[in-house]
Amino acid sequence: MTSTNLLPSVLVGAILALFLGGAAWVVATAAGAVPREGAQLAAGAEGEPVYVTVEDGDSAASIARRLEDAGVIDSASTFERLAKITGRERHLAAGEYEFLPGTSALDALARIRDGLTAARIVTLPEGLRMEELAALLEKRGVVPAADFLAAANALARSGTGLDADLLASRPAAATLEGYLYPATYSFSRKITAEEAVLTMVDALSQRLTPELREEARAQGLSVHAVLTLAAIVEREVVLPEERPLVASVYRNRLRIEMALQADPTVQYAIAARPGSVVEFGYWKRELSQQDLGFDSTYNTYTRRGLPPGPIANPSIESIVAVIRPARTNNLYFVARNDGSGGHAFSETLDEHERNVARYQP
Repeated sequence: MTSTNLLPSVLVGAILALFLGGAAWVVATAAGAVPREGAQLAAGAEGEPVYVTVEDGDSAASIARRLEDAGVIDSASTFERLAKITGRERHLAAGEYEFLPGTSALDALARIRDGLTAARIVTLPEGLRMEELAALLEKRGVVPAADFLAAANALARSGTGLDADLLASRPAAATLEGYLYPATYSFSRKITAEEAVLTMVDALSQRLTPELREEARAQGLSVHAVLTLAAIVEREVVLPEERPLVASVYRNRLRIEMALQADPTVQYAIAARPGSVVEFGYWKRELSQQDLGFDSTYNTYTRRGLPPGPIANPSIESIVAVIRPARTNNLYFVARNDGSGGHAFSETLDEHERNVARYQP
């Protein structure tokens, strides 16, 4: 005998098994992260946060309608059905909840069941410096930027609570630049700056798996070197599919001890010049010949090899691209400047100069 009001038994069992695991799996499992208490990786929905209030005694049906009307979930009936299956029709925690549009009914129900109220949901884009991440966290009301940077620097010195293997190749004097994973996070309103830093390093630790680390080391690349090069790749690419190609160029140059000549490293370097950030921001768009000659260990025009450390915080896609670059003999690339965001790649200087003349006349 079947019923149109119930989900198939196998699906019900699967949903219950996942649901009983708590809200943490909803936001973290897909990406492989295990967040610390007070902070979780949020689901990858887009849009501005939506606040929904649940009052004492509200039924699952009324909450479902409120969530659907607010654009949080797609189906109030699915929310009601899940609440009935799990016996939570009238046992949902009151409070103010923050969601992103497009949240699944299961995620919303799990959060309200567990009373995970009003977290700060923040998207931290890839390719930003620590200072930029700190500013975004302050803007979203998570923690003051100065506190975040102070906590990051303190943890970089002490290493307390951090993945020792992940940081094993990091120079003792280095910051945590490059080790703060860019993602969408859900931070508790009571989170401390130290907990926020630890959460972001943990997220990188989970993504940069032991297998990937070993694969890199087998190629003679330390974790620190991978993150350093991945940050350059992150700043160079616009089209995601070009990550392995850009990584290939830099890996090829490193192999033959050719200067990387990566503009983002110069942008990072000149930010230390008095007044540069105020005038141009952290990433000056048009670099002059004077900029390219700026004396810094991060300037890959004036120094061969990798800079001392990452210039930004890269995505796992750029990290993997460095470990598994495209198989090419390319040594050059130039932006096509045709609105596509892509690059023209070449093996020889003559071919590169023709591309420059064609795409950047």
